[in-house]
Amino acid sequence: MVERNRFGDKAYIRKEMEIKRNSLSSEQRKLWSQSACAKAEALLESRSVTAFMVYLSFRSELDLSRLIEWGWRTGRDVIAPRCIAEDRSMTLHYLRSWDDLMAGAYGIMEPNPAVTPPIDDGYAPDVVFVPGLAFDRQGGRLGYGGGYYDRFAETVIRGAGGQARTLWLGMSFEAQLIAKVPLEEHDLMMSGMITEQDVYLL
Repeated sequence: MVERNRFGDKAYIRKEMEIKRNSLSSEQRKLWSQSACAKAEALLESRSVTAFMVYLSFRSELDLSRLIEWGWRTGRDVIAPRCIAEDRSMTLHYLRSWDDLMAGAYGIMEPNPAVTPPIDDGYAPDVVFVPGLAFDRQGGRLGYGGGYYDRFAETVIRGAGGQARTLWLGMSFEAQLIAKVPLEEHDLMMSGMITEQDVYLL
């Protein structure tokens, strides 16, 4: 269900959406995460995608564990980011096992660079699954305020001379969809969203 937000204030919406997402039971989040992952798998299969980028879920985020393990089972390259807090950038790493992970910036699990070195700069994944607190049906995304994905997308697009074909897909529960996300010029737009209920491609 898409709800109207009362204000165009990012901080207000972030707080409200975090409360809303945290209020979902762990069992509900687990079931809905599996449903959303199944839809993501079907989409990747239909497009013959052989490599895709995931996030490692934190707190009450939609959990991509099923999607990650599906990628391993089907021989696809699963890529995960590592956050560099100093300049709020990300490096990309192949994720081949849960053992490749370590606690990183902000307490989020991320690739251990001693086990899985960074992929060369300029690499652009075919599909990137993006976390967030709120999304709208026009491709708007409200992240956590760090700008990591915005900077990463800028690098990908700049490296491809503006011709990057990367599909940016927001992963969220249907409850996180709102009528309109307040956007700034630098904000990354989604190519679509996937929830437990549907795939919304733009």
